[in-house]
Amino acid sequence: MARRAEELFSVSREDYLAGERVATVSRMVRLLGAAADELGSFLGASDLLVQTANANYYPDVVASCEPSDDPYVEHRPCFVAEVLSPSTTRIDRTEKRDAYLALASMRTYWIVDAENKVIEAWVRDGDGWRGSHHTAGEPLEVACLGATVRVVDVVGV
Repeated sequence: MARRAEELFSVSREDYLAGERVATVSRMVRLLGAAADELGSFLGASDLLVQTANANYYPDVVASCEPSDDPYVEHRPCFVAEVLSPSTTRIDRTEKRDAYLALASMRTYWIVDAENKVIEAWVRDGDGWRGSHHTAGEPLEVACLGATVRVVDVVGV
């Protein structure tokens, strides 16, 4: 009996989203890596612990203009990005956001929703933190790296 291609090659929603998450992190590292290298800054993905006042996290992407002496722990990140997944959405938007924004070194925090092609950006300016949502071809700046990227280049089409 013949089977439809969809039956042979179907991917669960969870597997699809996991693949999108990895692709999004890879795109961010590629897009921001050159800027970090040019400044002598550090840019890492997923395996570097960020130490905050009350907890430790492994963000999806982290940058620091003052890299830590410890190769496994970053104490002074200037940029952090978390890519949402069904299991992390609540904590990325609340607990992690609050912890990262409390760090004196932080300048930019992105919450990346690859499924809906949106980036929620938190940027520190002279008056504190300002949050905004960005889609499609909108440019986003990572000031501490001197880099500007388009949302579509981060989340894909």
